[in-house]
Amino acid sequence: MSALTSSIPTFDHDEIIQSHPVATLLIDRGAVVLFVNAAAEQLCNISRSAMVGRVVYDVIGMDRGYRQRMNDPDTSALFAHRAEIRIGGGKSIFVDMQMVPYGSNGHRILALVPSQSEAELMGGAIGRSGRAAGAAASMLAHEIKNPLAGIKGAAQLLARKTDASGERFTTLICAEVDRITTLIDQMEHFSRGQPIACTPINLYQPIHQALEAVRARQLPGVRFSEDFDPSLPMVQGNHDAMVQILLNLVTNAGEALSGRDDGVIRIATAYRHGLSIDNGDGRGRIALPIEVSVSDNGPGVPADIRDDLFDPFVTTKREGRGLGLALVAKLARDMGGTVQHVRDGEWTRFRVNLPAAQSSARKEPRP
Repeated sequence: MSALTSSIPTFDHDEIIQSHPVATLLIDRGAVVLFVNAAAEQLCNISRSAMVGRVVYDVIGMDRGYRQRMNDPDTSALFAHRAEIRIGGGKSIFVDMQMVPYGSNGHRILALVPSQSEAELMGGAIGRSGRAAGAAASMLAHEIKNPLAGIKGAAQLLARKTDASGERFTTLICAEVDRITTLIDQMEHFSRGQPIACTPINLYQPIHQALEAVRARQLPGVRFSEDFDPSLPMVQGNHDAMVQILLNLVTNAGEALSGRDDGVIRIATAYRHGLSIDNGDGRGRIALPIEVSVSDNGPGVPADIRDDLFDPFVTTKREGRGLGLALVAKLARDMGGTVQHVRDGEWTRFRVNLPAAQSSARKEPRP
């Protein structure tokens, strides 16, 4: 230890680094911590003396892939967005992690910038938004159910007179009316905070139902792209809630592409190892490995409403009510999951992450 301590360099800019607000560590070629600033001590809840001289991933818990790259002396640079790390006391947090070379002796600077976890993004504010959206939905429920009954009755009469090619659409109308009626019944409970029933479901069934409903509207100039993980396990969720989430997201994407002839709506699924959330319900961190995303190459969400996007009555649509995304957030939350909005290059992306059904979780999740 004394030999290692004597090799710790003295920095000309030590005071500047020490006062820097970003958590910063200096590690050597073997990933041993040589220097820690005050922000890193505070973030990690570990004293400098307890970190210096130790391998960085023995101090800060991280996934094997990050450990391997930091332990490789030939890896001088690393950037990871929303990486999950474990700090003092075993607490897990999400950070943007960046490692860059420092000097000519193989030393590297590691910066850790805290990012909002899904629990923070989907916490109290979304809970309040969901309650407000539920109250509005409850007020509208009676007025909506009456015309729905008429629509279903008309579709059933039409089905008796149509040929086989039209039967598909009348069947779809009836199925959608039944689903919306069930959803309205749920929304009346929703305003009272009652949870929705979740069971193991095949995610592709609500995906295909939602896509069929949207495609029936024949959005001009819009092409659909699908990128599905065929080995995705069963999801712990609610079929009708998932259909509603996807219908809202895909419909919003289609409206964002209105007037374009090169619009693309991309629906993708993936298994995301390492993503988890603490809902504050005493169960600890819950893994959310199942992801379904809806993306479009439209102009994106205006910057002035991005922070309030999941609040009720926030909308850019002239005739909009601003309840759709608040409802999406509430339904995702009620299934134990999260929803996020990101602007990724030219793509506007909404990602829904959900827990896997326990009986069908992957035994060997992807790294």
